[in-house]
Amino acid sequence: MKESLRRRDYRRYEFEKKEGLLLLAIVGLAILFLAWFFYRSLLGVPLLLPLGIFLIRYVKQKKGEKQRAELTEQFKECILAVSASLQAGYAVENAFLESREDMGNLYGEGSMIHEELEMIRRGLVINVPLEELLLDFGERSGCEEIRQFAQLFSIAKRGGGSLPEMIRTSANLISEKVEARREVRTLLSGRIMEQNVMRVMPFGIVFYVGSIYQGYFDPLYQDLTGRGIMTLCLLLYLAAIFVGEKIIQGIWSQMEGKGKPAKLAAMAREGILGKMAAFGEKIYEGIQNVRGRKAGGEKIRRCLESIYPEEPREELLKKYYGGKIGLSLLIALLGSFLALVLWAKGKTGAEQESPWMTIGGMGLLASVGVFFLMDKDLLDQEEKRKELLRLGYPDLVRELALYLVAGMTLRAAFQRLGKENELVAYACREMQSGQSESVAYEHFGKRAGAREYVKLGTLLCQNLKKGSNALMARLEEEAILSMEGRILSGRRLGEEAETKLLIPMVLLLGVVMLMIMIPAFEMMGA
Repeated sequence: MKESLRRRDYRRYEFEKKEGLLLLAIVGLAILFLAWFFYRSLLGVPLLLPLGIFLIRYVKQKKGEKQRAELTEQFKECILAVSASLQAGYAVENAFLESREDMGNLYGEGSMIHEELEMIRRGLVINVPLEELLLDFGERSGCEEIRQFAQLFSIAKRGGGSLPEMIRTSANLISEKVEARREVRTLLSGRIMEQNVMRVMPFGIVFYVGSIYQGYFDPLYQDLTGRGIMTLCLLLYLAAIFVGEKIIQGIWSQMEGKGKPAKLAAMAREGILGKMAAFGEKIYEGIQNVRGRKAGGEKIRRCLESIYPEEPREELLKKYYGGKIGLSLLIALLGSFLALVLWAKGKTGAEQESPWMTIGGMGLLASVGVFFLMDKDLLDQEEKRKELLRLGYPDLVRELALYLVAGMTLRAAFQRLGKENELVAYACREMQSGQSESVAYEHFGKRAGAREYVKLGTLLCQNLKKGSNALMARLEEEAILSMEGRILSGRRLGEEAETKLLIPMVLLLGVVMLMIMIPAFEMMGA
């Protein structure tokens, strides 16, 4: 790509001069306000400077995400216009040139998509290939849909695929995805608004109480104890904001099919827990040698195999049960050590009545409870995994359909998908090891354990055996239906968010209670 044709990088948001100065002013005022509110002194400003840096980065990240979302929306309209021009008989290059006028009328000549189309026009004038221009745009855009379309366009151009059909299919599927994402964002907007209101409430309540009872909060700003309490309130307030943002981001990641379940505690291999797990594996091996058969029910085995498909079954069982034994032993040893310390104090007369037997018994019960509850943790992780697979299913089917319409074979498309999908990558490794395609696709569906993937595996097997010419139509229909299912899942996740978002609400309530109750106790003590 020639230097004169390079455009801005949408992956990194850059503030304009006025915008940057305005943001600095707002962040500075916010720091001054927090320093006054929590410390009534400018000495709190240096402590809050790291928070100011974080706020600037946070605003930059959010503005970048908003900019890329707008660019994706505009690109969707551009592809729809290109598809319409192709149906009217235009050549591909002329269709993009024609869409420039449409985008200028729709979004204005200063819009992002109009500027990019203008760069494409300039590139075509000096004989730069259209696929090179689109690949450059897709790389700079930071948008998955644009990058993928550019790659598909290049594949179809080189491989002799049907460009009009590929563009039409891309336009339809991108439209469905953008509409689904917009609806999910609408579902979450109510939760985000509630969080923003709750973040302002502590200030409103404190100002209301302070205006009625003058000097009520003075004890919080007069001595070291009061400063410590206000620092704790500040930390709780920041923790509430951080937890709320993490919950919202986690739900959004789940809706995009990009979330990952947490690692099982029994499979951890770090620090003292890892050493105890290794010791537990030796105990497990000894027990199995005595019993002469392997532990674990069939349900536990299936869950482990689905979560960790790369590892051999016996090695998985050894690690899992070794981790369970090791963690249980660690809890039991900690309880026993604490009980021993209390017993020793009781013997020396340091304490008249020592509850060492109670502590030891509680440690033993906790170790037994953890051992059995970890099976429930495993089953919960398997359900979370299936849910994430279901949420990621629409994107998988959509990408597979697009690769096929671009002219790739089914096996080549699967191998390309395997670069970003572990489940698909495992099926590709099966094929590389000599397994037939139909068996690999069948195992792919069963390994996922979700009905949608079993259906997809069966559809791919039928295509190989019967040579179905309707595979593309079936995949496109499946992508649209599964996207509707993602919207329903988004509604359910939005309802679950109400429960999870009680955590930051409780933290904010704790801030208000501390600031109101501590001065009240001071007055009662006086």
